[in-house]
Order: sequence, then structure tokens, then C-alpha cells
Amino acid sequence: MRRRLLVDRPVRQIVEAASRITRGDFSVRIPTDGLAGAEGFARIAESFNTLARELSGMETLRTDFIANVSHELKTPLTVLQNYGTLLQQPGLDEPTRQEYARAVTDTARRLASLVTNILRLNKLENQQIYPNAATYDLGEQLRECLLGFEDAWEQKGLCIETDVEDGVLVHTDAELLSLVWNNLFSNAIKFTDAGGTVGLALHARGPDAVVEVRDTGCGISPEVGRHIFEKFYQGDPSHATRGNGLGLALVRRVVDIVGGSITVSSEVGRGSRFTVVLRRCPDAPAR
Repeated sequence: MRRRLLVDRPVRQIVEAASRITRGDFSVRIPTDGLAGAEGFARIAESFNTLARELSGMETLRTDFIANVSHELKTPLTVLQNYGTLLQQPGLDEPTRQEYARAVTDTARRLASLVTNILRLNKLENQQIYPNAATYDLGEQLRECLLGFEDAWEQKGLCIETDVEDGVLVHTDAELLSLVWNNLFSNAIKFTDAGGTVGLALHARGPDAVVEVRDTGCGISPEVGRHIFEKFYQGDPSHATRGNGLGLALVRRVVDIVGGSITVSSEVGRGSRFTVVLRRCPDAPAR
């Protein structure tokens, strides 16, 4: 009889806890104190509690994600609604009409970019995108990506410094890596004041290709630096600077997928330096 009680009680606890989990209560835990004499049940309870903690963490991330997505979508949609209303006013002069129309177009573009990044990040995190590797010259790709921002840096009068070593070859997915470089260049230019400097460096160090993107912008605090690669994290909680906190999450995920690493060093008021390390292939021909 005693043995049966030792079995029945933990079984009931596990069944009840499992039932609460299925109802969405991830706070449930099975007490392990009184299970010392129950064969194997203490280990089952510990595993169950670990599962419950993991599910609780995932649920928190899910709710935070939904809240952040809702916020990021609501802001541009409100702007579109407001400017759409203004455009309906009779008697608008042509310059004002064009100004409102440009605002609508710019906001729609930012909204499309947000949705695209959400979909990309979702595919990357669910491993629905697989690297399509090829060998190519990393320096050429970096120069091409940087030149794509020429208009942006010229408008701000930024000084561009490059130190790109020739013939550094990598065997990886060029399209995925272009997301990394475009995000890093975009951020460096966006957060650097007029007249500042943005730098790009590429060097072969032993078996690695090391890329550095630096700027003399606003910089980030150590606290922000610890969270900067998290989804929707923004160092400026007021959203005064444009961005949706997804770019660097994409960057980190892509770098992980291609087997590289990324770090950031920064100082408030003095700028930031992002360092990406990739495996290089010194002897393979580029194509």
C-alpha cells in the first residue's frame, strides 16, 4: 500500500501539472522535496520543471514580440492615416501636397522594410533559409555594398575611410552576408553626425577574414551593448531615432548561420566599432 501511495501521488502531481501547462499556465512547478522515495519521479519532476521554465521564457518572448510588433506597426500606420487625411483637404498648394505625398511614401517604405525584416528574421530563426555557399572576394562585396550608401554619406558630408585588403576569399552565402554589411553601413551612417567619419577595414588574420565597421557617431552605453543584438531592442526608448530594432538581430542571426562571430565595442559620444569574423579560404579561386 505504501509503495502504491509513493507512485500514485507523484503521478497525480505530474498529470495535474501537465494539465495546467496545456491550459497555458507555465508558472506551475512540481515540488521535488517529498519525492526522494519515489523511484525516478524526482528526476521526472526536475525535467518537467525545466520544461516549464523554458516554456515560460518562450511565452514571455512571444508576448514581448507581439507587443513590440504592434507598437512598430502602429506608429507608421498612424502617420499614414494622418497624412492621408491632410491630403484630402481642399485647396492644398502644390508644394504642400508634394510634401505630404513624400511623407506618405517614406513612411510606407519604412513600414514595408519592417515587415520584410520581420519575415526574414522569422525564416532565419525557424531555419527556413539555408546558406547557398560560393567562393568569392569579400573585399569586392564590401566595396559594392558601401558604394550603395554614397548618396547618404554625401548628404551628411561624412568622411569615408577604407582599408580593404585585396584577395581575401570566403566560402559562404553572399546574399545573406549582404544583409549584414548593409545593416552595419546603414547604422554607421545614420548615427554619425554631419562631418563625422565612417570606416571600413578588411584584413586576413590567420585562418580568418576580419571585417570592421566603425563610426564616430553617438556611441552606445555598456548596458545597450549587452542587448543590442536582441529583437526590437533600442537604446533610445523614445524611438526618436528611426529604426525598429530588428536590423542587428538579423545581423547576428545571419552571422551565426554562416558560422562567424560579431562583437561590438563602443563609447558614448565617441562612436562604435562592429567586428565580424568569418572563416576564409586562402587557396580557393574566386568565382
